[in-house]
Formats: sequence, C-alpha cells, structure tokens
Amino acid sequence: MNPPTPSEPQEAEQPQTTTSPRWIELGLIVLLFFLLVGPLTPEVNEPHYLSKARHYWNPAWCPNDHFLNSGDAHGVFYWSFGWITTLVSFPVAAWIGRLICWGAIAFSWQRMIAKIDPRPWIGFYSIAAGATGIIYLHMAGEWLIGGVEAKCFAYAFAFWGLGDALSDRWNRAWILHGIASAFHVLVGGWMVVCLMFCWLVCPKQRPRLISILPGLLVGGAISLIGVMPLLLLNGDASPVESSWASYYYVYERLAHHLVVHTFAWEFKIRFFLAAIAWGITAWLLRDNDKLRILNGVVAGSVVLMLIGIIIDQTFFVVLQDWLTGSKLLRLYWYRIADVMVPLALAMNAVELCDRYRQNAPRRTGAVVAGLTLLVLAGMFFRIGDRWTAAASPADLSSLVTNPKDWEKTCYWIRDNTPEDAVFLTPRLQSTFKWYAQRAEVVTTKDVPQDDLNLLQWRERRGDTHWRSFHNRETLSLAGLTQEDLRELSRKYAVRFVVVDRDLARKDGISANWTFPRVYPANADQDSSYEVYEITDEEN
Repeated sequence: MNPPTPSEPQEAEQPQTTTSPRWIELGLIVLLFFLLVGPLTPEVNEPHYLSKARHYWNPAWCPNDHFLNSGDAHGVFYWSFGWITTLVSFPVAAWIGRLICWGAIAFSWQRMIAKIDPRPWIGFYSIAAGATGIIYLHMAGEWLIGGVEAKCFAYAFAFWGLGDALSDRWNRAWILHGIASAFHVLVGGWMVVCLMFCWLVCPKQRPRLISILPGLLVGGAISLIGVMPLLLLNGDASPVESSWASYYYVYERLAHHLVVHTFAWEFKIRFFLAAIAWGITAWLLRDNDKLRILNGVVAGSVVLMLIGIIIDQTFFVVLQDWLTGSKLLRLYWYRIADVMVPLALAMNAVELCDRYRQNAPRRTGAVVAGLTLLVLAGMFFRIGDRWTAAASPADLSSLVTNPKDWEKTCYWIRDNTPEDAVFLTPRLQSTFKWYAQRAEVVTTKDVPQDDLNLLQWRERRGDTHWRSFHNRETLSLAGLTQEDLRELSRKYAVRFVVVDRDLARKDGISANWTFPRVYPANADQDSSYEVYEITDEEN
C-alpha cells in the first residue's frame, strides 16, 4: 500500500494493546480537574449562569429578579443545559455540568494532542502542566477548568476543531469552531480568528481557500445561532446609551478582565515571561509541522492580546476617549492568550524535553525534574487551598463576611418567605439566589449583558449600596434610612432587607429602622445577618 499523501487526513496511531491506556489517561485528566477545582459548590460564576439557566426554562422562578429578566447572551447554553436545573438542585446540576464539561475538555484535548504526539500520557502531562500554568500565569483572570458555564463547552469544541485541523480536516474544524461560537461568541469567535491567523502564517499546512469555504460557510451559519441573539440584544438602545453601558461594563464592573493598565504588575510580568518562554520554545520547534499549527493558533491569540493593549493605551493615554475605547475593550482581547499560552508552553516543553533527551540526557533530566517539581508544587498548593477551604469559591471571592451564617440566613429565607418576594441584599455577595432562591434588586456580580438593563443595573446600585455609603459611609445596608427603604419599596417592590450585621458593627452603626426584624427572631440569637420586613406605612 502506498503511504498517504500529506494532503490526506492523518489519524494518530493508537497503541495496539488489549486495554488502551488512553481511557485510563482520560479518567486521570478528569480526576485532575476534580482535584484542582475541589469539592465545594458553587464556583465563582455558577450562581450567575445556573440561576439564569433555570429562569430561562422556568420564568416563574424568581419572577421579579431584574438580572434574570434581562437579555440572554448565552441562549445555546441555557437551552441545551438549563433544563437540568429545573429537575435537580443547583449543586447537583453544577456537578452534572462539571463532569460533562471536564469530560468533553479532556476528550477533545487528548484527541488533539494525539495528533501531535501519539504516545500515551502526553495528553495528561501537557494538560496537567498547562492547567496549572493557567492558574498561576494568567494576566486577565481567565480560566479553563472550573465550574460549569457556556465557555467550558466552547473550549471543548474549539480543541476538538483544532484536532481536526491537525488532521488536515479543515472544513470540520471550522464547523466545530462554529459550534463553539454558538455556545460562547467570544471564546468561539476569537478561536476562529486565531485559527484563521494560523492558516495565514503556516503556508506548508495551509489548504487552498476554495477547499475550506464549505466549512467556513457552515461554521459561520452555525455560529449565527449564538451571534444573532447577542446582536439583537441592544436594538432598542441609542448610540449614547450603548456607549455609556460599555463604559460602565468595562471600567466599573470588569476592569480586572478588560483594562490592561489596571492589571496588577505581577500578573502582567508573569504572563509576559510565560509568553516569551512560549515564543522561544515555538521557535525551537518550528520544524515540527503539527506543533506549528498549534503554535500558529497561539500566535494569533498573542496578536489579539497586543491589539487589546494598543487599544487600551491609544484611547486611555493618547486620545483620552474612554467611551469609544470601552466599546472596543468590551471584546475580551486577552481571554484566549490567557488560556492558550500556558497550554502551548506546556506542550512545547514536553516535546523539547523528548527531543533533547538522547543528546543531553543529564541536562534534560535536570530540566524535566525541575519543571515537574514546579508543576507539582503549583498543583499541590492549589489542591490544598481548594480542599481545605471553609466556604465555596463563590462566597470567598465575593467576600461574604460569614459564609456559614450567610447560608443559614438564606435557607431560612427560602423556607419562610413568599416565593415572589423581592429582597435588598448585601453588596458583597453573589450567591443569594443560589441558596435563598428569591429575587433581589441588584447584585454587583450579576451584570446584565444588554445595554438598557445594564444602565438600569447601575442605577439600582446607586439607589441602594452607593446611597448607603453616601449616608453613613458604610457598605452595609444599615446605612439606608427608613425613608430610603420606603422609596425603594415603592420603586422596586422590595419587601425584605438583608443586613450584614458584622459589616455594620465594623463601621460602628446599626440598622435604625422601626420595621420588624423577622430573622433572627430571638433577640439574643447571634447571627452575622439580619432580615427586616418593610411593612406598610402607618395610617
């Protein structure tokens, strides 16, 4: 039989054994993800995504919540996964989603890496080092392995598509990237841009444009399932409203992801060192045709990152036009590089160590030992941190002052208040709907994706938390006056107020209202949180 031509799709050779170690490797990758994430729910973004997903399928759940009634930016995720949240509790739904996502990412990553290096365990070694690298080398707070949300599915399809590109199945690669874009427009869309950049800069691996047009057209059509609803979200907003909404979104709410000049210097330094190391390893492996495709995609992500930095500096420093700049910075220019640079660096390191092992065994062995210890140290630190945590990542990240009391208070609310009640909740929390399953006026975490609701979200924050700070210089809602609460009750149908008593005590104040305190009912009972009911005005 004649050997296949380079233009024909190549499948990685599979080990000829009775029990393929690839299934064991797949299981170990999923186990690694479980260890890195830990046993607790919810993760940082899970209350945001899963509460929206449940409301998507059951609008009668928390019917008066402003965020839940805002535009749906991830309709494919809500449609395909959200129904599970109506059948089981949030924690169970989170674990079902996590296992699906982790399994999909593990499978697609392992399949992609097998096209580059078919030896067993290479996928495990590279993802172990790469996932650890993402945790400690990211610049803009991006992550790959965590809770369930839309982008996890998008990355799984993107890696699957890269595997097809490595097998010279470019049409199928574009289609899979189109599916990724349908799940998450920015992750999938930017991966399409990065793969197109790879197609441009890798002439040896590049098929003719005419040959990949079918895949581009089909993938583009599939991506419209996610793109079109997002484009239609802001049809009712004026240009001025859209500009201000982008400004608040970028500079007030998500600057830690989107505005590079606000990033911590240590984050920027460590990422740029990682990017330089990736660039060196990619150059040393430039004769590896398969790795050239992967590194070409990563090069595209680095170009996107540089474009984001140029936009940031141009509109912030040179033109000082923040409104225009915020519209462009809203596109998460650093997202793909945050993930792909550490992953590619890990894979390049594995291949370089294998290449130089025979010519310089001692030096290579020392490098392997050093890198292994570094990765293991990072993994153990992360695993130890997650498995000894006293509260869920969502509660820890949102700075809930007493997570145990917070859960207890929310569960009391769930069991003892009307299902359609609207609550005014502490600013520094993101899990009220997860535990209490009640609507709230506003929460910092749950920023709407459509411009008009985003502007209303900012107004609600001003009416509540910022007013409390203005009145008595406290972030506790105890800073609101009784008349403030009457006004908020009329404007937003608020019936209950949850006060962070620890925060109020720290600021030397207490709730100065005549409204009845319904929790804790016993005056002697100690709790970090109080619940007050806004009753009708006296006649």
